[in-house]
Amino acid sequence: MRITTFLLLVCVFCTFAENTHSQNARVSINKKNVQLETVLNEIEHQTDYLFIYNNQVNVNKKVSLKAKNQPVSKVLEELLADSGITYSVEGNHIVLGKQTMAAAPQQSSTIRGKVIDTNGDPVIGANIVEKGTTNGTTTDVEGNFSINAKSGSTLVITFIGYVREEVKANAGRRMEIILQEDSETLEEVVVVGYGTMKKADLTGSVATVGSEVIEDRPLTNLGAGLQGAIANLNITSSSGAPGTGSSFNIRGTTNLSGGGPLVLVDGIEMDPNLINPQDVKDVTVLKDAASASIYGARAAFGVILITTKTGFVSQKPVVSLSANYSINVPTVHANYMNSMEYTQWMNDANTTSNGSNYFDDITMEHVRNYYNDPVNNLPVFHHPDDAASKYRYCGNTDWYEALNKKSYPMQQYNISVQGGSETAKYMTSAGMFQQDGISKWTDEDYKRFNVLQHVNYKVNNWLQVGLRATLSMVKMNTGPQNKYGSNSLGATIPGDSRPLMPVYHPDGHFAGYCGDGYFTNQAAWLSQGGSAEMRNNNMYATAFAKLNPFEGLEINFDYTYNYYNYSFKNHVREYIDYDADGNQGSIFPHTSPNQVSYNKRESQYDVFNAYATYKKKINKVHALEGMIGFNQENATYKGVGLSRNNLIANDIPFLNLATGDRSTSDYMNQWAIRGAFFRLFYAYDDKYLVQVNGRYDGSSRFPKDDRFAFFPTFSLGWRLSQEKFWKPIAHIVNDFKIRGSYGALGNQVLLQGGNDMYYPYISTYTTGEVGYLFSGEKQMGVYAPGLVSDQLTWETVKQWDLGFNFSMFDSKLTGEFDYYVRTTEDMLTKSKTLPSILGVSEPQMNAADLRTSGWEVALTWKSALQNGLAYSATLSLSDYQAEITKYDNPTKNLSDNYYEGKKLGEIWGFVTDGLFQSDEEASSWNQSKIVGYTQYAGDIKFADLNGDGEVTRGENTVNNSGDLKIIGNETPRYNFGIRGTAEYKGFDFTLFFQGTMKRDIIPSKTFYLSHYTSEWSVPQKMNYDYWREDNRDAFFPRARMNGSAVNENQTRFMLNGAYIRCKQLALGYTIPKYITEKAKISKLRVYFNADNLFEFSGMPDTFDPELATVNAYPFIRSFSFGANLTF
Repeated sequence: MRITTFLLLVCVFCTFAENTHSQNARVSINKKNVQLETVLNEIEHQTDYLFIYNNQVNVNKKVSLKAKNQPVSKVLEELLADSGITYSVEGNHIVLGKQTMAAAPQQSSTIRGKVIDTNGDPVIGANIVEKGTTNGTTTDVEGNFSINAKSGSTLVITFIGYVREEVKANAGRRMEIILQEDSETLEEVVVVGYGTMKKADLTGSVATVGSEVIEDRPLTNLGAGLQGAIANLNITSSSGAPGTGSSFNIRGTTNLSGGGPLVLVDGIEMDPNLINPQDVKDVTVLKDAASASIYGARAAFGVILITTKTGFVSQKPVVSLSANYSINVPTVHANYMNSMEYTQWMNDANTTSNGSNYFDDITMEHVRNYYNDPVNNLPVFHHPDDAASKYRYCGNTDWYEALNKKSYPMQQYNISVQGGSETAKYMTSAGMFQQDGISKWTDEDYKRFNVLQHVNYKVNNWLQVGLRATLSMVKMNTGPQNKYGSNSLGATIPGDSRPLMPVYHPDGHFAGYCGDGYFTNQAAWLSQGGSAEMRNNNMYATAFAKLNPFEGLEINFDYTYNYYNYSFKNHVREYIDYDADGNQGSIFPHTSPNQVSYNKRESQYDVFNAYATYKKKINKVHALEGMIGFNQENATYKGVGLSRNNLIANDIPFLNLATGDRSTSDYMNQWAIRGAFFRLFYAYDDKYLVQVNGRYDGSSRFPKDDRFAFFPTFSLGWRLSQEKFWKPIAHIVNDFKIRGSYGALGNQVLLQGGNDMYYPYISTYTTGEVGYLFSGEKQMGVYAPGLVSDQLTWETVKQWDLGFNFSMFDSKLTGEFDYYVRTTEDMLTKSKTLPSILGVSEPQMNAADLRTSGWEVALTWKSALQNGLAYSATLSLSDYQAEITKYDNPTKNLSDNYYEGKKLGEIWGFVTDGLFQSDEEASSWNQSKIVGYTQYAGDIKFADLNGDGEVTRGENTVNNSGDLKIIGNETPRYNFGIRGTAEYKGFDFTLFFQGTMKRDIIPSKTFYLSHYTSEWSVPQKMNYDYWREDNRDAFFPRARMNGSAVNENQTRFMLNGAYIRCKQLALGYTIPKYITEKAKISKLRVYFNADNLFEFSGMPDTFDPELATVNAYPFIRSFSFGANLTF
């Protein structure tokens, strides 16, 4: 979307939209016998208001005023009473004038109207008073009122828990007055399973964040905005590539197959990576079993409830526009050896392993000449021993710089319209997000379009109906991929893009094959190797109805239909190298044979919910709530794949223009769940809280006799702050609640992916073309299935939780703490080993248990100073560990991934005792069972921990591990988030840090230790600190071709994965209304935002601490500018 288009939209909406204004600013002033002007200046200092008056207004008169956190309107009434001075509010201006002779009194008229809240519900018992008189009334049970007052007079409407409202009396029409909730006095209500509850009544572990943590940020997806915002909501991403989503986890390790939480958007399961973050109103996380159990089979590892924004009752259309443009740069920059460092490394490595230099003197001379004078020398040369007349390379190419942009753009635009009438409310939004990629050589981008529609209609006092619809459309270009669908961007540089190879030959062709062998030119592959495009469309439509047949009873029905389709087209374009004479050489790797392939899949998903809730309060002390419901869900997945090699025209990728054999595949999978659930809640005198939940669930993923199971949970709460004995400290600790819960849930997804995910108890046959010719043709074949168990059943997830919530100092400080233990029983894993003569592997069975324990704490401080500065600070901190408590590995063999007593994430390895400093020391140290070559000075020395005179693995078991030991743990420990905000005079500031305090990492040896693992690998700059006679204090061992010792896990190469990262720094300014209202703009905010601004870690500077490798697509730093407009 162009900027000019955006500005045109602004102008159009400026013309038609109306302005609204709020007069809810509050001030605190204590002045005695001072000039009126002094008080006016103080009000200006504490608010956005400006006073306007002429010399007829006496501002020198003496006044006294004492007000604490009072609305400006009330302060002015008191201040100007009997002063002969009047005031009126115009936007952010308060106009003072000299009182004139009172007009003749008007006749009283009957004023009728209705008072409602923002949801359209009547406000019963609201006070309506004619301002300046004692004339008043209250609303009835329908919110209606009638009062005799002068038409044009001011009516003041008040009610506990709502913001005071003043309106002009109008006898000519029936008035409708909407009261806004006062967030400072209303009890907070949070979304829970199939309903809402007061936060004070919660007995489970529930955390909520609002839209403020994600609004106006250049987020690639919702998860990027929630990272670090909620304690023990662990969010990770595997890459910074365009379109890469986030993975969610609640409270640590779940099971051995990697199950995750259930994510619901407006009550419907949905991929959170495909929604528009700007549409989100709030996010609630149900962490413990008692909170999540109402969702049954899919909620064993927690639930994330995402609520989107809706419309307003009796509200003129409010149009909001937002635009954000970002410049992205990588968080890290890979740094490989230059040509001189590389050739020295290679010569030293080959000398160690093979007794001679890798490069001859002629090559070294050309390398030195080009390195010292690249202007007057070529990066290629013809070697006299090269009979094939091909180039040899002597350049000095920084391949990371050659392949990647220094920066690339990202942009997002959103528009929404919200409003409603007395009986309806609506919200429509549309958003566009675009992110370009880092590659210089190929079209690489991700585009997402989102549309959201909410409509709610109140048919009568007992029936509401509505419709929600969402649509997301994604298009992504990923650049060329090989015939296996793999894009190795980032992996090829350390693989074999050597610094000696230039991007181009002197004749203009891409460099590639030469006399030294094959070098992979990633620039050639990216620009000439073809293209790939992915598209998907995801549509949800929900119809719902809410009935209130009588007071206290609410009945809800909803039905949702989802249709999803995905398509992927890959074009492998054949590319041929050129030799030194400009003749065609060999075919470039990854591009042969040329090919076109299609993958298409679609899914249909529908869900029906019906539930009824009854609430009743008896004698003001007994609060009862009961809910029963039914849930049915069905899903069908279909897919087809087509491919064909040998395109007739290399640049026209169509199946009917290829001559090779067609390769086809297809599949279909289905699943269904059905459940009945209930919730019972009782509270006595708002002190003692009891809740019981239960769900009877059935899943199609299990055998008929094991398909259904019942999973109960219960929880208790005690609000100590409501007790009489608490009163002496109630002014300090305003609220304190202890809560505990226990529950059991079933997990139906025992394995991830393939038929085993949907039919784990059924032996399924695989069909396809066999690899042999019969009668000159390939024939279809059926492959025998493996063994399966017909007794598979639910994993059972049990969880205990103990926690407390508190608020202190007039609720300025709030916090919560939880300790939990979660056991996952009957996990699916291998059964006992079967005789090899059987010819198949053992079946999977419910045969393993896991215990995860941890804690979490969240603290928030919010306050406002008398000078108008409002600020807040939040901290979230959590930790967890997981241990295998049952597993069939009686010898605890370390070759198996698991054994009883293992803490997940354990790193077994050797203790490195430095580097040998002499050949004699190396030859006398016995570690031949670990290292299979002759060692010299500079090689790695492992410690002999058991003192038996040799370094071994023993029997490679826990009880006899030789010199192996647990040297670390890769589980992230003590994850935290720290957020600070401030607002003053229209300016707002946000600073957010996120990180991990403890983590051990064994990096990928292919990329951290590079050439030690393969002669084709290109070492990084840090690898140049290797042992040689003039660098005996080096960190890395002596250069070797394929040195096996570095492949061992060991303390020397284990990295400290702890880090702290500045995830967000934002500065915004809201233009004063007296300026924007002239253009009929009710609010205009401009801002600067930086995401992933900087970090501190113990990792090498070429490693992102969240990725811990150099071969992944780098994460991004975003520097963005944006604007939000409301009409």
